Amino acid sequence: MKPRTKLLSVCLVTACAMLACCTVNTKRVIANDAYVLSIEGDTVSVSCESPVPLSEFLKMAQLVTHGMYTFHRDDADTEISWVGKLTCDRKEFNEFVKTMLSTLGLALAARQQGDVEFFEVHAIKRG
Repeated sequence: MKPRTKLLSVCLVTACAMLACCTVNTKRVIANDAYVLSIEGDTVSVSCESPVPLSEFLKMAQLVTHGMYTFHRDDADTEISWVGKLTCDRKEFNEFVKTMLSTLGLALAARQQGDVEFFEVHAIKRG
């Protein structure tokens, strides 16, 4: 192997290793008045700073799960709050969403219309 080709190979291997390192360790933090959300790989951490309106809570859930959520506009002003910091795997986050909604008398149901999958938030019928 010629020295120039060898140097190019070393540079390419180094660049690929640096790129892989950068993409694996990306951390996304979203902070606002209501919550602080941190996503690093498949690990999610979230803490509540003040009550979160349902619409914002579902936007946060969408950032984590990449799912689409629908809800009735009458529930839009409903606020959700919790104490402490939750850390879980991204796949488990929807369980947190379901639990928080159930404390407010709301349920989360998976729906599909054609090829579109989404989650519907609806009131729990109590009898």
